[in-house]
Amino acid sequence: MEFSETVQQRQSIKSYQPDREISDKELKALMQEVVLSPSSFNLQHWKFIAVRDSSIKEKIKDSAWSQEQVGTCSVLLVICGKLDAYQDASEIYQNVSQPVREKLLPLIKSFYDGNEQLQRDEAIRSASLAAMTLMLAAHNRGWATVPMIGFDPQAISQLVHLSDNYIPVMLMSLGYKKEDPQPRAYRRPIEEIVKM
Repeated sequence: MEFSETVQQRQSIKSYQPDREISDKELKALMQEVVLSPSSFNLQHWKFIAVRDSSIKEKIKDSAWSQEQVGTCSVLLVICGKLDAYQDASEIYQNVSQPVREKLLPLIKSFYDGNEQLQRDEAIRSASLAAMTLMLAAHNRGWATVPMIGFDPQAISQLVHLSDNYIPVMLMSLGYKKEDPQPRAYRRPIEEIVKM
């Protein structure tokens, strides 16, 4: 599929075929593309928790405004942001030249260390960029998605056993659409949102 077609055709889908599966192999191939998403300093502030177990999905559904798609999708992804991702910089930059490491590692530490708001903002930004890549890559494979922010973050964190250095950024249903969506909703004119 041409990229322009993918962008134009992708829509949020809320109704899924619960009997159709996405295999672990297929999901892994999708995620190989998702992890190429951009992130600040290439810190890759994301983590994806794939939930397939129907009983866990039902518990999550109870904490997610009872949204139908949580229970009927093939895979429910909890997209998380890592608050202290900057502490992974030495691992991420281990294969770069020593001069680059000497320049970047102190810069990254001074940029994030002690700035909890920036750490949170960046975790959300980076996870959101990866989520958009996920939606486009999934659509390219013929799968449907819908991002969701309607959930209790503390309850979700407990249900998927997140450590304190991660936050749930959004939920993402992934699967096969049950029916075609409604026509795309209103989009603002380009002249209103782009200043040239």
